[in-house]
Amino acid sequence: MSAKIKVIFEWLLAMLRLFKSDPAKAREFTELVTDQYDYLVVQIEKFQKDYFELCERIKLLYTEISGLREEMSKNAGLKCNVKDCNTRISG
Repeated sequence: MSAKIKVIFEWLLAMLRLFKSDPAKAREFTELVTDQYDYLVVQIEKFQKDYFELCERIKLLYTEISGLREEMSKNAGLKCNVKDCNTRISG
């Protein structure tokens, strides 16, 4: 067991011993921890959803950028920069 988890369990046991004398405080503490846990789970799920949506958008943008670069390279080779160039290909 990692040291951080062990410290958390020790802290929880200390809190439970403290609230053992007053069951109302223990119930209030338990509800508070449960509410915080539920809130964090919702936030993690939201973060996860947003993260994967953002990854998908980034992948689409990279695909679009790659296509645009390819098109620019193709078009740059087809056009001459001189105004009266006879080899200029229009289109």
